[in-house]
Amino acid sequence: MKVLTLTSTDSYSSGKVVVLTGTCGTVATTVAISPTTYRDSAGSLVSFSSVSRIAFGASANATATTPSEIVRAAGDRVSVTDCTGFTSGTVSIAAASGTATFKLVIYGA
Repeated sequence: MKVLTLTSTDSYSSGKVVVLTGTCGTVATTVAISPTTYRDSAGSLVSFSSVSRIAFGASANATATTPSEIVRAAGDRVSVTDCTGFTSGTVSIAAASGTATFKLVIYGA
């Protein structure tokens, strides 16, 4: 057995993160970036001035489409992509067939 270690000195000094979970079908589920309805633990609205990364995982073959990227995931694997700092619009999530459970992580400022 081989043991691998991954070490990184990169860190995020500031930013906001939203974690969404749900179920999608072949008709796209739309997640709004702005205006936002996401709330932090104190109940205050969390809004993004820009989005720089998303991570997307799904139980079955599915896509998350941003204004600048298409991210694919299946088998509960996670795909991460850098975005071009989009400031408005949506992320559309759809399964290739049937349904899929998904997790979407949005990171930005």
